[in-house]
Order: sequence, then C-alpha cells, then structure tokens
Amino acid sequence: MSQRASPDSRAAGRARPASDDREHASSVLVVTDFTRNLSKIERHVGPLAETADVTMVCITGDGELDGIDYRTVPSLGARPLGLALMLVAALYEAWRGDYDAVASFSLLPHGCIALAVGTAFGIPAHLGIIGIDLDVHARSRYGAVVRWLIRRFDAISVPGTAFRDQLVGMGVPRGRIEVLANPIDVGTYHPNPDAEADYDLIWVGRFDAEKDPLLFVEALAELRESGREVTAVMLGDGPLQDAAERRVRERGLRVDLPGWVDDPVAYYWRSRAFVLTSERDALPLTLVEAMATGLGCVVPAVGNVPDVARDGETALVLEEMTAGTLAAALDRLLADDELCARLGENAAGVADRYSYEAAAEDWVRILETLGVR
Repeated sequence: MSQRASPDSRAAGRARPASDDREHASSVLVVTDFTRNLSKIERHVGPLAETADVTMVCITGDGELDGIDYRTVPSLGARPLGLALMLVAALYEAWRGDYDAVASFSLLPHGCIALAVGTAFGIPAHLGIIGIDLDVHARSRYGAVVRWLIRRFDAISVPGTAFRDQLVGMGVPRGRIEVLANPIDVGTYHPNPDAEADYDLIWVGRFDAEKDPLLFVEALAELRESGREVTAVMLGDGPLQDAAERRVRERGLRVDLPGWVDDPVAYYWRSRAFVLTSERDALPLTLVEAMATGLGCVVPAVGNVPDVARDGETALVLEEMTAGTLAAALDRLLADDELCARLGENAAGVADRYSYEAAAEDWVRILETLGVR
C-alpha cells in the first residue's frame, strides 16, 4: 500500500533541500484527497515536501508526485466508505510511524480526520483553510460546531489576510494563523512581450453561479450597446456553459468559448486584460496566473483578492460589481493603453510572492507555529 511516487515533470526541476537538512527534517503526515488532481497535490503538498518528510494518506487517485510517500485506500465506490478507510489508515499510520505533526486541507472532512489523529496521538494538527470552510460551513446552521472545531487546531494556514482576520474574529489566536501561498509555476506564467493580443479580454473559471460568467457576458453586451466592440475568450466548463454560449449568440458578441484548457498560459499571452466576476472566492489561482503573465485585471473586492489586486496599482478593483460597473471599468481600461500596460507591469510582480519557493518558506513558518522545527 505504501509507494514512492514517480517523478512529476513540473516538480522535477525544483531543488530539494540538502541531504544534511533532510536528515533533520520534520516528519509530517498529510490527510487529503487531492489525488484526482495532481496539480493540487503539487501546489498544496509539494512545497511542504521541500522542507519536510511527507507521508500522505489519501484515496487511490490518478497520479503521484515525487518526494511524497503514499498510504492509499480504495474508494469502494462510495465516498463515506472511502473516508472511513482514510480515518482508519491515518490512525494506523500515526500509531506505527513517528510523526511530528499532521496536516490537512479543508475542514470537512479531512481536517476532522487530522484533528482526530492529532488528539489521539498527541501531535500538533494543521488545517489548511479552503474558501468553503469560512464562506459556507462557518456561516451555516451548524456553524457553531465548525467554528469550535477550527479553534482546536494548533496551526491554520489561509490564502490571505481577509481569512486571517475572520479567524481572529472567531476566536483563533493570531499567532496560530499563517498565510500560505497557493503557488504557480513562475517558469510558465510570466510576461511574453513578443506575443500579439488576439483578444481584448479573457475570463477563466468554472461556469457556475459562484463564478458568475453570465455577469461577464452581460457587461460585454453593455459595452457593445455603448458602441465599443470587444473581443473576448472564456475558458472553462460547467453547468452555465450552455447558457453563456446562448447569450453570446443572442447578443451578437465576439466571444470564443473553447471549453476547458489544461494550460491557459497561451491564452493569457493572447489577451490584453483579465476579468474576474466571482461572487465569492478565497484567492483564485487564475487571477494569480493572469497577473504573473502581465495582464491588467478588473476584479471584485471579494475574499483575499485585495491582497494582490490593489486598485489603480495592479488592477481595477470594484467594491460593487454589476454589469454596469464592470462595463464602465472595462471601457476605462481598454480606452487607456497606458493604464492597461502599467497595471499589467505592476501585476507581474505577484510572481515573487506566489512561487513554489515562497510557498516552501511559508511552510517553514507553519511548522515553526506547530512547534516542530
């Protein structure tokens, strides 16, 4: 059941700690279920593996990342059964191994498993907050239980300062909270001055109510009605994709919808500006990618977005985003080449904070907060 992962091409080039450092590295048991998405393992767990010895308990997935030991369990065709097996496997692994800490991402259910392991064996527990933990679960009818569970962790990582402040308001000591970068491959996502822009605007995300792709389409329609013809591309798929395609046709808009694209960097390079329309979001990876490629952005002031998108400096930030306010901001940006270029140039600096190296440094601080370094 234990297996050393095969090399991952994107991770292989990143330096590992020196062998002397590895001899004294902390040993961390990770409980998560990212195995259906190898890129999530790379972003969330890979940087931890750069600074600690990592064993991951998870349901059997589609791929494995170099530098991580796996303890996998079958799903048995039903998620509750798979999670029950994960709990048993995590407890057994903590009993048989010598771990300094247990880490997890998303309270329900993996954080609960990590908390049970930490409590059972007296090792500090970490929770990586995902947006739904605070935006949905903590505000639900069972929110009091969620908030109580969150306060039980020895260290909590968040994608930005807005979530940190929310946790402090819930009674979590500030000293237990660390900001953890959700990193991008800065060797891939960077400005390309030789690229020619085929599109004025790019939108990237899941076509669902939370990401609100129809708001973007309505803003484009308002621009067209005002006399500004805009070319755009929308990447992604989801339940609202058909509705978006239908409205694009009805409004006579010049919008390409190629569907889901695994590597969107070429589309970023072919666009002048990026648009985010989320009703709620922790800190979307697509925004960081777009900024790193040097795009000016128009975004709502939601979640931790203002940590990277500073109005008039790296983006145009809308406190209230409607079709009308978005159309006005887009018109302003597209009419001012100097503004668009300045925002994009400033935005590219986000790469320094959201590199894999920066995320590994964040993990060093998290481990120190856990008291294991």
